[in-house]
Amino acid sequence: MSYPQIIAGGLAAVLLAGCVHSEIAPRDYLAQDIDKSQALVEVDVVFGQAPDDKLTSRMTARNSAEYAGAPHIVVPFYQKGLGFDQGFAGTYMFAVPYPIAKVETATASSRVFGQKLDGQQPGSPRYRFRVPGKAQWNSNETFMLSFARKGRREEITFRFSNEQSCPSAFLATTPLYGFPIKVVATFKGNQGCLKVCDSRDQWPGFCAFQPPPAA
Repeated sequence: MSYPQIIAGGLAAVLLAGCVHSEIAPRDYLAQDIDKSQALVEVDVVFGQAPDDKLTSRMTARNSAEYAGAPHIVVPFYQKGLGFDQGFAGTYMFAVPYPIAKVETATASSRVFGQKLDGQQPGSPRYRFRVPGKAQWNSNETFMLSFARKGRREEITFRFSNEQSCPSAFLATTPLYGFPIKVVATFKGNQGCLKVCDSRDQWPGFCAFQPPPAA
């Protein structure tokens, strides 16, 4: 590799740097603040036992609201772009570093805190969640429901599809404490599929194997 090529490669690396990036912290929403027509899927959850619900909020240094203390979903996104490793050209004593292009994947997430609906039986509250999209990011088509019951934290992960159809109203049991829930998903055009999946360790909102939802 000639020195002009090395210099050109270095300039390309500078110009393309930042094509892949990730967010430091998730963005929080209230379900009722997400336009239903823009949501990828709307999910109603009826809890067999009332979850802890003491919603709090605060403003972050990024001038956005951060919520806590109530049932919510974690929605992951991903983005692919060009990143660079470092290679070397020349002899062992006079090696010159140059960039090697590679495809990288970055991830981000949003948290959506559920809207508690009226008219439910005492002790079996119903919450509505809306799964948002994210500009310039791809939906992973998964999300994790997170809540607590008397301080015991529980999580259950789902995978959905807007292209395939399957029964999307069902009963489920959470994996850790066995809390019963009823789930009803509503899709655009009345076509879609929602299923429970095994969660991926240390990756909130991701499925372990991610099989096609209608499989």
